Amino acid sequence: MYSNSSNSINYTKVFLVLSTLFFMWGLITVLNIALIDELRDVFKLSYEESLSVNLALYSTYFVVALPAGAIINKVGFRKGIIIGSGLASLGCFLFYPAAGSHSFYKLILALFVLGSGFTFLQVASNPYVALLGMRGKGAAKLSFVQAFNSMGAFLAPILAGGLFLSIAGIRPDSFSTMSPDELMHHKILFVQVPYILFGSIWFLLMLIVLLSELPKISLQDQQPLIRNNEAEPRKFIVQYPQVINGALTLFLYVGAEVSLAYYISMKSDELISYYWGLALLGRFIGAGLLFVATSPRKLMKFSGSLAIFLLVLYLIVNNDDHYLTAEGTYDPALYILVFVGLCNSIVWPTVFTMGIDGMGKYSMKASSVLVMSVFGGAVVPFIFINLLTEYSIISAFPILIIAYAFLIWFGSKGSVYEKKNNFY
Repeated sequence: MYSNSSNSINYTKVFLVLSTLFFMWGLITVLNIALIDELRDVFKLSYEESLSVNLALYSTYFVVALPAGAIINKVGFRKGIIIGSGLASLGCFLFYPAAGSHSFYKLILALFVLGSGFTFLQVASNPYVALLGMRGKGAAKLSFVQAFNSMGAFLAPILAGGLFLSIAGIRPDSFSTMSPDELMHHKILFVQVPYILFGSIWFLLMLIVLLSELPKISLQDQQPLIRNNEAEPRKFIVQYPQVINGALTLFLYVGAEVSLAYYISMKSDELISYYWGLALLGRFIGAGLLFVATSPRKLMKFSGSLAIFLLVLYLIVNNDDHYLTAEGTYDPALYILVFVGLCNSIVWPTVFTMGIDGMGKYSMKASSVLVMSVFGGAVVPFIFINLLTEYSIISAFPILIIAYAFLIWFGSKGSVYEKKNNFY
């Protein structure tokens, strides 16, 4: 047990708070994808600048993760979550003046602050959930809480296309009747209103965590678990293969997940919700399987293999000439890609948990390295979209296949670190 918890802890309240946090950053992350066309119009972005919107958000994880881990290691998980919530709230509020002034630089600042908040939350919350309570069920617990992240991702396109359009005063039949100035005014509101709402919710969540009594977990005196043939633990994080290999696997996985989200969005606005919805369903199913002692390694290998099969099948049967038209038809083969969302569902919680397992006082460093890998959500889609637009689908999709092949490898060999008292 790594947790200093007792039987008196109300885990329902704890997981309610954490699930709400995961829900919110899933919602806002995907909302940025859903609102990309409006952001491009409001800020008058070129194609290259619009790609930098995604880069600004995801690169923050790479830049801020290690400093965030060092701070959280000193102040504790609870204060780390408070800092993350506060920064997320501030980042959301900064969208209001950025959209009002059409300033690209203010937009990048808002995204950087928002991304910094998400980084603190990821570095603090993921290991906190995995380490709280029974160590052997870390992947199951994290998969369950991550399901609420998927729930936010699932609802984001629906909110962007329905509720927020109504709040901004935009109706599908009003575009032809508005003057350019009126349309721009409403598009600015379409960007400002959601982020003001989300900033208020993040601020409220920060106050809830501030006033709550989350169980304390102390890792300072916990020595990393050592190999059977070694007398003492290794001193440097790069010496732990499950951490470095896990970071590489997550880098490629996050990139593949975001690339597919962009691709499906380009082809059909309808189906993207199903993509995130299957990830949501899969995380609840995965949590149940992991609670009843299903091996995380076997689940990873199965998910990676199924994803590769679906990607190859799509390449065989897709029809590039039959996508979204004025009549709203699209290639039915896209449903094959939607089911990759089900394969994505258990990747983050299983890889992350196995990456930090038994790391003791090095858990925060391991968490930081693993969270840095979210940067793949900027790098891989950039390469994928350029190959797709400049060359062909045959050039772009092998990147996704390689990403899921790494998942099979991590489940087979990359996560193996024979340590004493090894749950995985």
